[in-house]
Parts: sequence; structure tokens; C-alpha cells
Amino acid sequence: MSNASEQPAPAQWPDMEDSGRLEQIIDIIAEDGAVERSLITPDATLETLGLESMDVVMILMGAEEKLNIYLPMDNDLSEARNMSEFVAAIDRALRAGKPAEAG
Repeated sequence: MSNASEQPAPAQWPDMEDSGRLEQIIDIIAEDGAVERSLITPDATLETLGLESMDVVMILMGAEEKLNIYLPMDNDLSEARNMSEFVAAIDRALRAGKPAEAG
């Protein structure tokens, strides 16, 4: 028996209830991570995109602002092995409906 972390990373985008959400999240990654949009593929990793920890912080801050959501750097985000898992983690947070705190 094997656990989920031993499974291969997904090579396609996650299914989302809102068809425009995937494009919106990819736009945020491209804009706030300063990455060419065409390079953001499901199997791309933070490393292959040249994203460092500060870039990830900027992406998360941009997503929080543009999507009005709180995104803690929890296990879902910190353990994402590629963009498919990273996008899926943001989508799960959106569906969980944790609004950003006013401040």
C-alpha cells in the first residue's frame, strides 16, 4: 500500500466548479509572480518557474487581495509539488470560504 505523497503529481489542471476560476488563479500567478503566463502549466514547479519564497508570498498576497480570501501557508500550499496542486489548494481555500480579515 502507498500513501498519497507517493503518488505521482497530477499532470493536468484540477476540475473546478467555476470555469473562470482556473484562468483567474493562473493570471494572479503570472502577474504577482512575474512569470510568463505560457510557462504556467499543470506540471510546472515553483523551481522550474524560477519562483522563490518571496515570489510565493507575493502570489499569495495578490490572491488574497484579488479573491478576498485568506490563504495561510498551510500543508496544502507548502506541500504542493506542482502548479496543479498549488492551484487546487487555492481553489479548496476559496470553496471553504475563509474571507480575508478586514484591516
